[in-house]
Amino acid sequence: MLISLHDVSPLTLDDCRDAVAMLDEVGVTPAELSVFVIPYHEGRIAVDQHAPTLRFLRGLADRGATLVMHGLTHRMAGWAWTPRGFARGHIFARGQGELLRATAADTARCLEDGSQILRRAGLAQAARAFVPPAWLLSPAARQVVREAGFDFFETFAGIVKDDQLRARRVIGWGSLNAVEAFGTSVWARMQCARAPADTRLAVHPADMRRPGQRKAVRHAITRLLPRMHAQSYARYLCG
Repeated sequence: MLISLHDVSPLTLDDCRDAVAMLDEVGVTPAELSVFVIPYHEGRIAVDQHAPTLRFLRGLADRGATLVMHGLTHRMAGWAWTPRGFARGHIFARGQGELLRATAADTARCLEDGSQILRRAGLAQAARAFVPPAWLLSPAARQVVREAGFDFFETFAGIVKDDQLRARRVIGWGSLNAVEAFGTSVWARMQCARAPADTRLAVHPADMRRPGQRKAVRHAITRLLPRMHAQSYARYLCG
């Protein structure tokens, strides 16, 4: 069970602290957690310029968490007007698929700028791996990411390391509205009932803002822990 905390930034810090506290309550330590860091969330404030976020991330890293670069701003520029692009970029990702429409040059700038911010923050280890926002990459972006030399990167289909796709099953929640929250909670329960297999479990800060979603996340983890071993991405991929 590969538990990841997405969208960590100064804009989500309080909810991220809440998520880590909840995970600790159910027995998941930072050493078993992967933390996806947005270097410059929404273009509003960079991680290296926000001391409370730096303390939070350094504390997690000191306790063994795997830190991973998660885009640059997380926000997709413009609109995707093809049926498939609109469904992925504006219905599934709700405008948060930063690299869905990116050119090769856009992607290279994103990776370079994000890496520089993380290095300035003293979090260079996070720049060794990459997870695109909403797991979405344009064909050009995927090529740039593949050639960037990351230890691993991730798409919705799984974790990519050495051109091999691993941990294809994913459980996550949506918290935009009550209907989405209910539907994704039901889906998570169904996935938890399946035979054990390497599974990515994606926790988002917004999940902490709805009591029902927080309960659903907690239920999934406590249901899976007796049957599966929690590991960070780094430990899993090195095993």
